[in-house]
Amino acid sequence: MKYLINNRLLFNTREYRLSLLADNETAVKLSNSAGRVLEELIISHGIGETVSRESLFEKVWERQGLQPSNGNLNQQVSLIRKALLSLGLEATAIVTLPKRGLKLNDNLEIIVYYEQSGSDESSAVTAGDGDAPSAITPALNNFTKELMINFFLALAIIIASATAYVYFRQDDRQPLFFFNNIDACNIYTLRAINPRERPDLTAHIQRAMAGNIERCDGNDMVVFSRTAAAAQIRNSINQRAFLAKCARDADGKLTDCLNFYFYNWGV
Repeated sequence: MKYLINNRLLFNTREYRLSLLADNETAVKLSNSAGRVLEELIISHGIGETVSRESLFEKVWERQGLQPSNGNLNQQVSLIRKALLSLGLEATAIVTLPKRGLKLNDNLEIIVYYEQSGSDESSAVTAGDGDAPSAITPALNNFTKELMINFFLALAIIIASATAYVYFRQDDRQPLFFFNNIDACNIYTLRAINPRERPDLTAHIQRAMAGNIERCDGNDMVVFSRTAAAAQIRNSINQRAFLAKCARDADGKLTDCLNFYFYNWGV
């Protein structure tokens, strides 16, 4: 089966291959595990559900006679994000929901793509539908239902992620602020942290790391950023957070960054 993502990318579940709709030669071949993870996320996206880690462990690894682990799942999700990013989608296409699991961003439009033999025409249906109509039926865009405040909160985390990208990719010129050592990991933030904010932020970082970052080696560092909001309203709004674990090479540059994005981030 093939899925069309945002009218731009094709995902072939037979080969676990991502390619541009307009240029089939521009493609990324996913590993079998990463391909199965993406397929499960797409299926659940069509029915509006979140996929638990336990469900992915069973369907992606255990049914294949393989041993699952949080570290392996995190690695496959990171590979999918990098593949999507290389083909023009945002890394936030995959959303991590604390204590619930993973899902594809509600703002993505995903449809089943059909190629008709003997014709240059193709047809598509919304992922999760049973019958194929003669024209493309776009998936419901839930993002249009959100309040304007959520747009600005999303913009804030995008800016934070872009700032982290500048740090990771441009000779480490973006300053980071050492926050604390948590579970043997050196934690850095994108801004100086007010002392009154430290206990709450420490709890958030510990929750974000749970099940995602199991340990840190001597050359590792962790970067964390979350939606900037007043404490009195933070628990009543949809929050975004960004977490990255990176290693330093012999030259002191950051490499092998494993990134996580969180949505509806609350206490």
